[in-house]
Amino acid sequence: MAIPTWSIISAVVLTGRIVSGAVVSSTPAQTFHGIGGSGAWWPKDIHRYPEAQRQQLANLLFSQDGLGLSGFRWNIGGGGVNVSNPTRAPETFYVSPGSYDWEKDAQGVYFMQEANKRGVEITAFVNSAPAPLTAGRASCNSNFVTGSGNAYSTFLADVLQRFVQQGINIRYISPMNEPDNSFGPSPCGQEGMIVVPNQRAEVVNSLWNALSARGLAQRIGIIVDEASTLNRGTSQYGTWLGSVLDKVAALAHHTYDFPSDASYTTYVADTARRFPGKRTWMTEVCCGMGNADGTGRGWAQGYDPTIRNALMWSGMVFQSFNVVNETHYDWWVLLSKEVGCSVTTAGCATSINTAGWNDGLIYYDGNFATNQNYQFYITKHFWTYKHFGNFVKSGMQRLPVTSFTSSEAALRPYVLVTSSPTQFNVIVMNPFSSASTLTLTFPLRACATSAFRTSASQDFASVQIATSGGNGVWTMQLPSMTQTSYVFNKC
Repeated sequence: MAIPTWSIISAVVLTGRIVSGAVVSSTPAQTFHGIGGSGAWWPKDIHRYPEAQRQQLANLLFSQDGLGLSGFRWNIGGGGVNVSNPTRAPETFYVSPGSYDWEKDAQGVYFMQEANKRGVEITAFVNSAPAPLTAGRASCNSNFVTGSGNAYSTFLADVLQRFVQQGINIRYISPMNEPDNSFGPSPCGQEGMIVVPNQRAEVVNSLWNALSARGLAQRIGIIVDEASTLNRGTSQYGTWLGSVLDKVAALAHHTYDFPSDASYTTYVADTARRFPGKRTWMTEVCCGMGNADGTGRGWAQGYDPTIRNALMWSGMVFQSFNVVNETHYDWWVLLSKEVGCSVTTAGCATSINTAGWNDGLIYYDGNFATNQNYQFYITKHFWTYKHFGNFVKSGMQRLPVTSFTSSEAALRPYVLVTSSPTQFNVIVMNPFSSASTLTLTFPLRACATSAFRTSASQDFASVQIATSGGNGVWTMQLPSMTQTSYVFNKC
């Protein structure tokens, strides 16, 4: 069924003055694939929690009452050989060619199954081939071996086939996550395997053949190559991607370069020109400090669970969707224990420090095994990401805002309008220090139904719905330092 779209005329109050002129186009910019996050690492810990807490977490991540994720990245482990951090050493099914221990990785499989039960689409991804298949026979600080593509792909295809046959909705496979980094030297902090550019076509070709032999090639798409920065993707695609482009479902990248709008636009435009018909997806980012409006944003150690940093990260989601028209966005690890302080100490989980990392949306106690503290510590990042998880669903379309006046230009990246067959959803961020008002006029009859706000004091709280001023004009209040979603029925 085609999703209808409508024009929306908007006006925005900046510094107390209503500025007219912004229009939401009736022509959609893109159809969304979804919002997701990674199940790397933390399942090894959380699987040891009581079942009640595991179910609580599954609902927090995968139900509409929680984040409402539409995608979950399941990590197929390489065995963790030479990885010093046990949590980051995922078990592997691989025993020897054609022989597997399916009892391994019960932790990751559990949360993949819970996501699947709640209708979430699964992407499998790999940081390293099983250690016996790598050059150094290790899960990190090692390399893919030229000529081993068939053995590696047989392993991956056998794993995928097993879980598809069990009813798991695995739709994509990423066979070389960040192939530009081995995460060495040993002992390593995580798994990683270098796949140099002239080896990557072998990986794709052999995986395509292995999937085809099992009747899975039309069901499970191959995404590549998940380079850590945009410039690495741009500089390396030309050496290998063209020869396997017909076997690639989407071009996935990470944004650890924290790109400017200009550099991000250049990457997407250049990729579209060279490889027409292939969408780009943003599939991993974390770990940065900065301000709500994006100033000072960049890779840095530090833990900031406040609305300031949460809005900074929301700005990157708006950038991916509004500025460069991408269709999919994934956060890195959904859970982390890298708080940087003793989480049971009063104020630790809610205060900024320089020792932790902004790598999770939910945090947990790394000492849970000894102190039995099974509490989840939910940051403002969780609540701002929930706006996207709840209102950016697969099949929805984005209606781009155009014809901004110069006075409105600063707000443009922070208004995201999504359209479903029955609703308009307006996600608006105000990262500035003064309140604003958004006034929207729909050319067809719309009915305001609900509104939800995240702020320093609110966690996706129900707030006043958009108010009608007559003649189809709707007004939405935007307090400073907030993210708000307004929902309208098409009525």
